[in-house]
Order: sequence, then C-alpha cells, then structure tokens
Amino acid sequence: MKKLLLTHFLGFFLVLTAFSQTSTVTGVVKDAETGETLPFCNVFINNTTISTTTDLDGAYTLQDLQPGATEIGFSFMGYEAVTKQVTLNPGGTLTLNLSLKPLETELSDVEIKAKRDKAWERDLRKFENLFLGNDLVAARTEIENPWVIDFPPSEERNTFLASSQLPIELVNNYLGYKITFDLTEFFDNPVNYRISGAARFEEMEAGSSDQEQEWEKNRMEVYRKSPQNMFRAMIAGTHEKEGFFLYGDKPGGADSRNMRSDIFANELGKSVIPYKPEQLVAPADKPGEYWIYLKGRIEIHYQKGYSQQNTYRDAPYPVSWLEVNGGRVRVRENGMILNPQDVVFSGDMDRRRVASMLPLDYDAERAIQLQNLEKTAANYQERIYIHTDRPYYQEGEEVFFQAFINYGNPYLKNDLSEVLHVELLSEDRDFIFKKKYKIFEGAAGGSFFIPDSLSGNHFYLRAYTNWNRNYGPDHYFTKPILVIAPGQEVGKVNPSDGVSENVKVRTDKPHYGKREKVNLKINTQELSGKPLSARLSVTVYDLTQVQPVLEGAESVNLLALEKIPESVGLDRFSYAIEKSLNEQFLLKDQKGRGTAGNVTVFVNGFEGIVELEANRNGEFAMEEMEFYGPMRLAIQGVDSKGRPLPEVEYLESLPAPIASFPSVNWPKIIESGEKPILEKPSEEFVELEEVEVEEKAPSSSGAIYGNPDFVVTSEKIMATGSAVDLVNSLAGNVPGMRVTIAGASGKQQIRLRGGATSVFGSMEPVVMVNGAILVSGPDATAADNLRNINPNDIDRVEIVSRTVSMLGDQGRNGVIAVYLKDGMSSQQQMAIPSTISEFVIEGYEVPRNFFEFSYDTISEAPSQDLRKTLYWNGNLVRDASGEVEISFFTNDQAGPMRVEIRGLSLDGKPISGTFTINQANQ
Repeated sequence: MKKLLLTHFLGFFLVLTAFSQTSTVTGVVKDAETGETLPFCNVFINNTTISTTTDLDGAYTLQDLQPGATEIGFSFMGYEAVTKQVTLNPGGTLTLNLSLKPLETELSDVEIKAKRDKAWERDLRKFENLFLGNDLVAARTEIENPWVIDFPPSEERNTFLASSQLPIELVNNYLGYKITFDLTEFFDNPVNYRISGAARFEEMEAGSSDQEQEWEKNRMEVYRKSPQNMFRAMIAGTHEKEGFFLYGDKPGGADSRNMRSDIFANELGKSVIPYKPEQLVAPADKPGEYWIYLKGRIEIHYQKGYSQQNTYRDAPYPVSWLEVNGGRVRVRENGMILNPQDVVFSGDMDRRRVASMLPLDYDAERAIQLQNLEKTAANYQERIYIHTDRPYYQEGEEVFFQAFINYGNPYLKNDLSEVLHVELLSEDRDFIFKKKYKIFEGAAGGSFFIPDSLSGNHFYLRAYTNWNRNYGPDHYFTKPILVIAPGQEVGKVNPSDGVSENVKVRTDKPHYGKREKVNLKINTQELSGKPLSARLSVTVYDLTQVQPVLEGAESVNLLALEKIPESVGLDRFSYAIEKSLNEQFLLKDQKGRGTAGNVTVFVNGFEGIVELEANRNGEFAMEEMEFYGPMRLAIQGVDSKGRPLPEVEYLESLPAPIASFPSVNWPKIIESGEKPILEKPSEEFVELEEVEVEEKAPSSSGAIYGNPDFVVTSEKIMATGSAVDLVNSLAGNVPGMRVTIAGASGKQQIRLRGGATSVFGSMEPVVMVNGAILVSGPDATAADNLRNINPNDIDRVEIVSRTVSMLGDQGRNGVIAVYLKDGMSSQQQMAIPSTISEFVIEGYEVPRNFFEFSYDTISEAPSQDLRKTLYWNGNLVRDASGEVEISFFTNDQAGPMRVEIRGLSLDGKPISGTFTINQANQ
C-alpha cells in the first residue's frame, strides 16, 4: 500500500459555460534574460485540452474559461516550464505576463544522450511502470521521447528518482490523447510516491468512425471506475447504483488481508461489513465543495467492471482499498480530490497512473448520455427561433435579434451546426441580403440594417442551418417583417399580454414619468416554482410609437421539436453539418476547363498566405475558416510545370430554395404625410487654420516582406536618359544583382543572391507590382516581367535580397517590388500581365452592441428623446439563483411599454413572456 501524492486529478470537470459568465486570461511571454518576446510558446490550462500559443509578439489569450481557482502552464522548447496558480472572476479578464528562464543545459547536449546504456534502459522500464501505470491503458501508452528522462541517484535508501528538463511526450492509443507532460518531481519508495507536473492534452484524430467510438467507449470505461466518479456518486447518493460498494473492517475481525480467505462470501460479515456511516457526505465551508467521511480502511468493490487480477475468486471485478489521513476527503461537486496528500490508495486504483488520466474538461455526463444514442433524425434535429427587438421597422433602421436553437438531444449541441444563415426576402421571393452568424452554445445574435430604399412594405426574415435543409422548408424559421417608409405609420391596435411560460416580471414602481429609471426584476422558474437556469433575450419598446403587431406564434410553439419516427435515420441526409466557414473555387486552364495545379492565396493585401492544391477537376477549397466581416483574396494558380493559369472561379454556395411563405394578416398602413422627426446637428461653419502639407517619402513598413534591403528611385532609374532598360538599370544600382542568359533559350534570368531552387526549378526573385505578384516561369522570367513595365511610370523599386518566408516558396530568392506613380490610367495598369484573380468573401457578421442610454452618466441631455426600443439584451444569462434585474430609462413619451422575454432553459425548455408596464400613463 502506498500513499498517493499524485498532484494531477484523474477524472473530469464538467463545464457549463453556456449559462454562466466565463473568464479570460491574456498576457505576454518573454525571455527572462533578454526581454525579447517568445512567439509560439504553449499556454494551457493544466490537465485539460484548453490551450493556445503566443503570436509573433509573444501575446496570448485564453477565453471562455470556468471561473475559480485554476492552474495555467507555460512551456517552450529550451526554457524551463512554469505553472501559475490563479483565481478567475466571473466575467473578468486576468492579465498574466510571464518571463521564462532558458535551460542551463543546451538542447544539443540532451539530444546527444539519445543513446543510453543498459542501466538507463532498465531504469526506463521501471519508470514506465511507475509513471504510466500497470494496466491495459498503460500497455497501449507510449513515451515518444524517452531519451529526455534522467535517473539521478538518490540519497535516500530504496528511493527511485526521475527528472526531465524537456517535456515528456506521450501517445495514449487507448484513450486517443497526446499528452505533453512537464515533469517537475518524481520519486517512488516503499511508503509513497509523487508524480508532479503540468499536462497538456490534445485529442488525437481518429482514423475512422469505429476508432472514434472505441476511444469514447474507453474514456467512459476509465471514467466510470475512477475515484472521481466514485466521489461524485457519493455526493449524489448513487454510488451503489453506479457500481461502487463500500466495505469496512469489522471490529474484532482479521487485521491483515493476508489472514483472510480468497472467497469474499466467506469474509462478508466475518472480517468485513458494509460501510454505512451515519453521515457519509457533508457540505464544506465553500460552495460546491464537500467532505466525505471515510474512517478506517475502506474496501471498494466496483461491481460494474472486470479485472484479470482478482483479489477474491468469487469477485471478478476491480477491488481497491482506501485510507484517508484524518478520516475525511475534501472534494468538489464533480468528485475532484482537493486534499490528495491525505489519500492512500492500494489495489486496482493504485495501479492507475498517468496513462489513465482524463483531462479535467472531459465532459463525462455528455459522454454517458451519448454513449448509446441512436443516430436518428429526431435526435439530430435543430429548431430555430429568432427574437427581434421590435415587430416592425422604418427604412434605414437597425434590427437587433437573438436566435435560439433547440436540439433533439441537448448533449449534441456541440456536435451540430455552428453557422446560422439569416436572409431578408421580399414577398416576391427576391433576396434583400444574405448573412452568416456564428452559433455558440445554441445561440447566435447580432444586428443588421434595413436598406433605406426598399420597394414595398412586406418582407420575411428567414433563418436556417445547412443541416436544417435535410429536414425540408418546414424546419426553416420564417418571420414576417413589416418595413414602413417615411411618412407612413401603422394603424393602432389594442395590446394584450401573451401567455407567460416559465417567466415572471416585477417593476419597482407602478408607473414612471419622462426620462425616469425603470428597475425590472425577471424570474424564470419551473411550474413548481423551482428556479430555472436559462439564457434569455429581453426587449422593451415604447407602445406609443410602436404597435404590437405581427406577434404570430409564440416561441414556445416555434421551438417545439417535431415528432419524427425513430426509424428515420441519417443515411439519406446530403447536407453536411457546418462547423466553420468553407469556400469553394475552380482553377481553369486557357480553354476554360477545370485543371489540376498549385494555388497560392494572398489574404487581405498579403497579410497572410495559404498554399493549396486543386484536384484534377480544378476544385480546391478554403476550409475551417473563422473570420468576421469581408476578406479580400488574391488567388494565383500555376500548373505542374510552374506555368501561370489564367483564371480562378469562385463557386458561391447556393441558398436554400424558397418555399411558399406562411399566410400573414398584415396590419394596415396609414399614409400620415408627416416625415419622421430626426434630430440633426446644427450647421456651423468653422474657419480652419491653414495647414502646410509636407511631402514624405513613401514607407514600405506595411509590405509583406517588411523593410527592403535597397530602394531604387525613379531618378536613378532614368539617370541614363529616355531609352532605359529597366533590368540593366536595376543591375547597376543594386549590389549583388546579376543578369545571365539561360541556355539555348536566350532568355535573361535575374539573381539577387546565391539562390536556392524553388519547387518549380526557379532561382529568380519574385516580381511584384503595387503589391500584386507577377507569375514567372519558363515562358515568363522575372526579366520578362520587368521589361513589360514602362520605366516612366515607376515611382520606385524596392529590392529584398533575403528570403521572404511570408511568400512561401516564391519568396525564397528575394523580391523585386515595383511601385507605380499615382494617377496611372486603367489602360496602363491593364498592360501589366497578371494572372491573379481577386475576390471578396463575407465572413460572420461583426457583432454590434445595443446602445444603452443612461441619464445617470451623460453630461448633456438631448433636446428630444424619441427612442423606440428602450432596452435590448439578447444574451441575458439566468443562473441558478432564479432572479435577475435589469434597468433602463423611459423616453419623453413616458407611456405604456411592452416587455418581451424569450429564451431557452438549460435543459431545452422554451421560455416566453409578454407584459405591458406603465399602463397608468396610457
């Protein structure tokens, strides 16, 4: 029996970020000696799959973290690994800057030790058993870089030590994880052992669906019989139901296990008895933490498992023993041990070491629910509902909305769509716009503007996912949107509150005056009155300016799941689940046919470069993108011989077909003849002081290649007179530039440096004109491209003789960047040969915040306050406390106000409530 001092907690940490405020950690990592930033440093939450790397400036950000105490690890090759303990506040951002110390031992010295002697190999086998464990999981776990491990001698007798200056890299083929372990301490002796360090988990990519299912099954199996699952079940009072049966030594029975028989039935009641204390679990002094009282030696039988090493002949399942210093274990609600130094395991649970570790963010509850889930259309359905801040709008106004998605099985939320398509359609089925919004944790929010020049008043807002299309048009969300023009208004209707489902509101006063603060409390609860955790959207609008029309079906009905027969599977579904943005393109040859080739994509004016390959049909794709707003692409294709190809076509995905719209009882529109009152700033003329503009030389700091090595101005180029050979003029002004004749072809070739052969066999620099790359090859050398440019049009030429890594293979021999004078005609620019195709693709819509107007904070009050929407929050989180309070200010109307609340509970219950407040001032 050994005392367990393992500082990693084996098990899971269920993170419910969808309905709680998360935290963020940001900072910069530097070299402790030089102060230089360290790019590509690993930053991770200890013992989880949550990680990132620092950017080129050494900066990092970890988002959507669970609040509370946590450990953040920093690991970089050649530097000492560091782990920092921090406490994260809900909704807060922690800045954690760090300086890493370089290792004293050079890496080359470590690498030389790759070949070890027989004594080291013997110690390694011992270390593997003690570090990884001695079970089936350990047998399928490998240490990929064992040569980084040293075994120093110990001053204590019978103590085995191990150390490593570099991270130990593990591949767990049983659970499907790669683990990078920064070992800080390891010792083992007959009394106890310690394995201390920081672990960064990475899920391995499964080679097949069968392998993925096997890994999920194995993870679930390891979790089910883990100490953490046992302690979690003890808190819930379900440990026996989940297979954990506890026994204690019977007073007066055999003190030693060696004196007992190997038949458990004979020992039960004789030497061991069921452990049934008066109080097994009690709350600790911190919320979410508990004491579990385990006095004496506890024998644990996990009867739902199987073991090849049987303690009893009539008990073919894992048996362990547990002793706790002080008689109690402190654990979190999820079963994670908080005082591991007091816990002593032996038997089956002692044989489980690092190989049996699961990351703390492993979602065991989700895995349990999905383990035997059938892949049916019913389980995988998505139902969408959109809540807008008002029922209708005027041309040019901004619409705020929140989309809620209900799932056939809530545990599939993270496996289904992450892209929401939102479209505005006319009643003639014409598209007004098509946009995409990011789905996160079953919701998507944002805004859009109504165009200010529309024909007609009747429009429809449509929303769906690509996966929705498998279920047909009835599964798309469609909402009628009324748009009125200036001089129009909607006929008055008598407001009536809708049916409230699981939500109540309460105001702090019965009525309010002009520009007065309103405090509104919202309660979401079960029919039994129990508080209900939920995500809500709340709008409050002025009923004197906005009529409550087009309310239609409540969200409760629209979010209701369809009853689909369980026999309907997913076999015939043809539309994929969209997890990210993907765009398709077609590379064409001179005859306009699709052809294979290599493709270079320059992103946003050469901010980044992507190298792709087109298949034999010319098809290629930019996949797994996540960006907001427009992205500019310049795409260049060449064939297998490096010859430029003339055209790239953008294969824009088609929207879902438009079915018939639902019948709508459109409200009456009245031509008032009055223009809307819009507050405009007064026109004042201010005489500006005369400013002298000084011409400055253009800066090249924004170029993709950075600062040039040489700059040749137009004056130097034209120094030889009107008849200028640009190639020879540059060669005379740029040290090291050579112009040679290539073999029998007689073509000139340029070299700026020693030169390295590219994948296309070229040793020439790349030629750019105003940032656009000109393709070179056997038929068009760099010299040919330069001679196609009129020297009289050149402002300057920048030369980079070094390798430009940002340009990939094309930049390995330097750059000649030509910048033309301002004011060139389009005809002149067309004379420059280029095979670059340019596109602008749209990403997710950029989120915009609703402006919350507050008379408490403004310095100067407006002359008029005619706000229609007084309050909007599309992402109001309701925690387990059952109540949340919002506040806003009335406008100058101070009339009745409409409160609309829509949302979903944690377990997928639709929430809907419509209320009218301030009716006394009507």
